Amino acid sequence: MKTKKYTLAIMALMSVPAFANTSIYANSAIASNINMLTDTFISYSHNGETLSELFATRKLYSTMRRVDEYGDDGSTLKTDVQDKYNSEMFIKNVWMDVKHINGRTNYDHHLSARSRFNIFTLGAATDTINLKYGDIYFGAFAGYINSDVADINSYGDVGGIFAHYGFQNFGATLITDIGSLNNNNGYTDFNNSWTNVAINMDAKFNIDKTLLVRPGLSIAYSFISSDDLYVNNSIVWSDDFNFWNIAPSLQFVKEIVPDWYMGLSAKYVAHFGGDNYIHVANIKRDGVDMHDYTDIGMNIEYNFNQFVFDGQIHKQMGGMEAWSGNINVKYIF
Repeated sequence: MKTKKYTLAIMALMSVPAFANTSIYANSAIASNINMLTDTFISYSHNGETLSELFATRKLYSTMRRVDEYGDDGSTLKTDVQDKYNSEMFIKNVWMDVKHINGRTNYDHHLSARSRFNIFTLGAATDTINLKYGDIYFGAFAGYINSDVADINSYGDVGGIFAHYGFQNFGATLITDIGSLNNNNGYTDFNNSWTNVAINMDAKFNIDKTLLVRPGLSIAYSFISSDDLYVNNSIVWSDDFNFWNIAPSLQFVKEIVPDWYMGLSAKYVAHFGGDNYIHVANIKRDGVDMHDYTDIGMNIEYNFNQFVFDGQIHKQMGGMEAWSGNINVKYIF
């Protein structure tokens, strides 16, 4: 009986390299996908501010001003910008975001799989709270995820909260999210759940009154757990996954004409940790990890009264060979 289990396990493992049967690698593949999506969840914390608001900076006591407005030192504030920050409501803005990613995921062991992701998100952010030094606001988001990677179809939910602190031209965002995915690969159903904690730091430097550059750095930790699977009458299980993501970024933002803004960005996402071991009938084997990847993107923003419309297109290269796009609609109270 024991010999039969080992034979079945070895046969299953040998069938995996062509990704013809993803049952063995299913948990580690999903974990890598969640790790990739972590960077997407971090980006939702930026929906607390718009491209137009990046051209505003803060004095020592958090008085908003427009840099170089009318050729002065920034002490004169344009009326529409001022009105935008003088809302007496606790909630400053709400948004809806639809994101689609389509391409291939590249893992180690020379494996790759066709990948598709759809993410729908709703979120909100509070008004700015003035502090003695800088200011702070809070936000939350919730979303629905549907993905299809190799022959694994997944759907689930994610929810997160964040806090953003700004002082003059510097900002830091602390964000945490939790979520779960229900997965099916045609042979069995299994669940993954995760917790992400991340900090995103950036600085804004004005090149002139209509152009700025924003370097940034995100550091994220992900803990991912998963159910056991049953393959060929053998139990397949994975150790809990622990990942670190480090992502330096650079963005240029241009005010094209009044109410129209364009952003150009580049980011490198590096993965660390995550000894992704799988076990089949007491045989221990390395799982699959996604390669690091680069993301370059462009977005156009249009401000109309209290609405902000933002469209983005991105190209991922490396661990993700894909195109992605998303549309964000925001209402500012």
